[in-house]
Amino acid sequence: MSYISLEVNCHEEFIEIFMAELAEIGFSTFQEKEDGNGLFAYSEENQKIEASQIEELFQQYESLTSVTYELGSVEKENWNADWEKNYQPIEVENKILVRADFHPSNPKFPTEIVVTPKMSFGTGHHETTYQMLNLMHDMDLKGAEVLDAGCGTGILAILAAIKGAGKVEAYDIDEWAVENTNENFLLNSVDSSIYKVWQGEVQTIPQASSYDLILANINKNILLADIQHLQKHIKKTGFLMLSGFYENDNRDILNECENCSLELISQSVRNQWSALLLKNNK
Repeated sequence: MSYISLEVNCHEEFIEIFMAELAEIGFSTFQEKEDGNGLFAYSEENQKIEASQIEELFQQYESLTSVTYELGSVEKENWNADWEKNYQPIEVENKILVRADFHPSNPKFPTEIVVTPKMSFGTGHHETTYQMLNLMHDMDLKGAEVLDAGCGTGILAILAAIKGAGKVEAYDIDEWAVENTNENFLLNSVDSSIYKVWQGEVQTIPQASSYDLILANINKNILLADIQHLQKHIKKTGFLMLSGFYENDNRDILNECENCSLELISQSVRNQWSALLLKNNK
């Protein structure tokens, strides 16, 4: 399988903006350049992203910054080699160390998560994943039933399992993300009897399933469409944790949550990216 690759050269302050914009047109995985002067974006070829869409996107920013880009493709088997050259461990507030299996363990962190992300989103580098991990770390999840909606690498589901969740389920539209999540569960020695991962969208959640906590680190437009469906699967007084959008988008997200009887409990912001924890009151 080949993936569309897009190399973007831009000023550092526009990297997060372009990540969000590119996610809107179908790119799903991002990697900042080591020198801070741009990013790499990837998408499955079946997303059928048109070159004209990319051109129109960057034209909107011509008066604000200089930006150049180059389209290409990358084979599935080449991703890990490129990733390993650039990947650095992530420290989440001295609570969690996210590392690859070729990095040494560090006993000063109470929690460690090992990931091999391949083409999947969610390594802890991005502000949204970082904040979700940080919020989750302070929650009591012992015995909880947890769903990771749009799981990417499975990093959030894995943390739930490490924190003692009794059942962890996860889904993603991307076949490779499902494969990657299963591999990462194994890397973290999660008991196979407590987790389940499948390929699909929000409509594929079993009708009778309900959860103490649902995690959704997805872009704004998908969240706005999915929140009403996710709420139906949250237990009474259960929780929904959301990220994947800017602080400026909070009002739109919260309006939809209020329509679904979801009450804001806490929130965080990191480099303009937002994360929300809500309680189900329905």
